[in-house]
Amino acid sequence: MFAGLTRDDRIVRVLHVLHSSLPNLSGYSIRANYIMRCQEDLGMICDVVTSAQHPNGESLREAIDGRNYLRTPSQPARKTGLRELGMMHALKNTIERAVREFRPDVIHAASPVLVGLPALRVARKHKLPFVYEVRDLWENASVDRGKWEYDSLPYRGARALETILFKKSDAIIAICDALRAEIAPRIGKNTELHVVPNGVESSLFVSRPPVQSVLEQWNLHDKTLLGYIGAFQPYEGLETLIAAMPAIAKDIPNAHLMITGGGNALEAELHELVRSKNLSNLITFTGRVPHEVVQDMYSVVDLMVYPRISTRTTELTTPLKPLEAMALGIPVMLSSTQAMRELVRTGDTGYAFPPGDADKLAESAIEALKNPEERKRRAKNARRYVEEERHWPSIVADYQAIYADAIAKNRRRT
Repeated sequence: MFAGLTRDDRIVRVLHVLHSSLPNLSGYSIRANYIMRCQEDLGMICDVVTSAQHPNGESLREAIDGRNYLRTPSQPARKTGLRELGMMHALKNTIERAVREFRPDVIHAASPVLVGLPALRVARKHKLPFVYEVRDLWENASVDRGKWEYDSLPYRGARALETILFKKSDAIIAICDALRAEIAPRIGKNTELHVVPNGVESSLFVSRPPVQSVLEQWNLHDKTLLGYIGAFQPYEGLETLIAAMPAIAKDIPNAHLMITGGGNALEAELHELVRSKNLSNLITFTGRVPHEVVQDMYSVVDLMVYPRISTRTTELTTPLKPLEAMALGIPVMLSSTQAMRELVRTGDTGYAFPPGDADKLAESAIEALKNPEERKRRAKNARRYVEEERHWPSIVADYQAIYADAIAKNRRRT
């Protein structure tokens, strides 16, 4: 039993309230799945509710890995404002049903605020401790996606709602130090603020020789390969990486870029950019690949590049994918946003360049590709760093104390 985490001699039961979850694959859902798996290894029981924006299947109830998932019905299209209110109301009803059925000891909601507010409302109604995990700030993400302008009325309104949520929570979790520093001035004086960073289960990521079937399928034999594997979002900076390829290839004639991912409108735009610049001989788009094939894709790459541009979102949030590459012993190069600098120590565990600077990206990539022994040294250090500081089972153990504090605070209040 865990001190502070039992009720009637029963190990804590956690209700996770999420924007989306598996089987929908994203950094968000993968983080949530790792957290719950490791919590269950510690003896906790995890149940899940997802919002109306999760891509539902045929049933609104699923069992995945023995875990209960309740889905919120999709909502009809409405005007902005009414749409968000409808989604929050529907999610609140699903959380209510989950609380009655599963009787959790704590409600743990992950951002955005459209998920957090309904979860807080239900937690307070049932006098349950409430933990809010901030993975991004909704107002900033909406600006990055072109939905709002900074300091517009919707932006200020969303920020005010999130600040209220911070102050009402029993505990807040940020995924990195940069996000913690942003949140700290906005929380209540009695709210605990913690950092539980992104991680990787290093035992599942084992270095392997280049998988020949990948090289053959995409005609990548005899190439010095740069790689990008991840989401296609405007802030990921793929245009910067594409723009750097002519300079890299001029110095390293067999250099080639493999981009894996896609499935949205930006993918077509990037294809058109490559065609218009006559760079098809230097760049291969593989499209999205099955999750079980991703490690095969990593195996053929000489240098992974994560070229995020500088926005409020990218300065405050860290992705998962660089940690996967580091765990596999693949050298990584990141743009030096504030959050990215928490993942890589330049000169020790990887390479860096100024965000949005294609010339500096090319210089850093050429330096790395021309010095294989130095690449190997940094990759080895990166693997060690992941094992020692970013191993999911070690990271998730921190939730025990966070939940215990939230439960104690809730008892004092109620």
